[in-house]
Amino acid sequence: MGGDGGVGDRIARLRKLAGWTQARLAAHAFVSVSLVKKVEQGRTPPSPAFVAACASAFGVEVRELYGVEVADSIAELHSESAEIAALREALQSFDDPLPEGPELGPAAIRARLDRAEALRKKEKYADLAVVLPPVLHQLFVRATETSPGTEPGERVRAMLHDAYRLAATVGGRFGHPDIAATASERHRALAPATGDPLRAAVSDWHRSSHFLQNGHYAAGLRLLDRALTGVDDRAPDGAAHGIAAQLHLRAAVMSARLGDGARADGHLREARARVARGAVPEPYYNVDASELNVLIHWCAVPVERYDGTEAVTRASRVTITDRTRPERVGHHHIDQARAWTLHGDRERALAELHQARRISPHRTRTHPSVRETVRALATADHRTTRSLAGFARWARVRL
Repeated sequence: MGGDGGVGDRIARLRKLAGWTQARLAAHAFVSVSLVKKVEQGRTPPSPAFVAACASAFGVEVRELYGVEVADSIAELHSESAEIAALREALQSFDDPLPEGPELGPAAIRARLDRAEALRKKEKYADLAVVLPPVLHQLFVRATETSPGTEPGERVRAMLHDAYRLAATVGGRFGHPDIAATASERHRALAPATGDPLRAAVSDWHRSSHFLQNGHYAAGLRLLDRALTGVDDRAPDGAAHGIAAQLHLRAAVMSARLGDGARADGHLREARARVARGAVPEPYYNVDASELNVLIHWCAVPVERYDGTEAVTRASRVTITDRTRPERVGHHHIDQARAWTLHGDRERALAELHQARRISPHRTRTHPSVRETVRALATADHRTTRSLAGFARWARVRL
């Protein structure tokens, strides 16, 4: 769409092209006229729900309003072509794999997958993109050698399920929707062949990301409700409770974006109860059924409803720190930067952004709400401090 004026400028441009007034856009997006004005003027950072609602009203993709470009997401890669191209090729070689070196046994493949998950936790996505293609080729070979429905076959397909989900994460982080979509479709289709009924729920949690990112919250909640019903029909072991907790946390965010704070807090209470009853599930990668993750979501829900005061009040009552999960903790500080901006404390908001940068630089530099928060801070008092200007340069935000 050109330019770098942020979401507010893009929305104003599309609104004028459509010949709409701010009141008409507000009616189509089911938001207040006041909020439309504040976002277009850059005084309030738009929530994901607001951006999704406007995208739906205009008939465009959410990423178009954010101005997301592949180059923004892959800046840490020295070359996009080598690693990403290899991953894309590996995903399409499921029926003609070319593994490197000798064939690996299940234990060796699991060790490589565990290493890949460790890279994901540390936000080493460029390294993860390198590790995954050889693992996929090895798994494709093993899958052709083991029969579906047998214990060895189910074990191999469970590992392939993990590999596909990691590949989907790489595709999403580096702005390659074709990779993310291919890997996501594969792991959802594969889940029933893993011999583990809980893996279908794990896939549904990943699938709900599409509804979350595109503003289809009601449909996403229906999916999560079905997944929770499936989990509750299983034996109530630690893994089942852990996966249910993850589903409830996602449902809490979607409920908040629909404006239903009571329902969101209900999901949070259920998630906390599940965490207390079950252990963190393994080896379900990227399932964070922990008290810390519940607290992070508890602080985030008010931000989704533009209640900055409640968000900072909740955050003041808890301690959010864990060096082993930089992405989750960094996301908390990004949310708190939005909260303090809404609350009216510019200095605290900027401090939260700097803290997010220290903890999770990749997440902070590529997160769209960071850019909008920076612009709102710059607009708030019509001046740019040296600290804000430095952060904006690092985050590639033009002020």
